[in-house]
Amino acid sequence: MSKLETTGYTVGKVAELSGVTIRTLHHYDEVGLLSPGGRSAAGYRIYEDSDLERLQRILFYR
Repeated sequence: MSKLETTGYTVGKVAELSGVTIRTLHHYDEVGLLSPGGRSAAGYRIYEDSDLERLQRILFYR
C-alpha cells in the first residue's frame, strides 16, 4: 500500500469534512480547479492535506 493510500482522504471523506457534495468535488476535478494529489491502485481519487487547504480557500472565495 502506498503512502497516499494510507494518509490520503477519499472523495467521500473530503465531502463529509467540507460539506460539499461528491459531485461538486468531481466537477472541480474535471474543470481543473481542484485535482486530487493522487489516485489509488483502483483509480479512486485520493486527496492530500494540501488539497483540503486548497478546497477551503475555494469555498471561502466562491
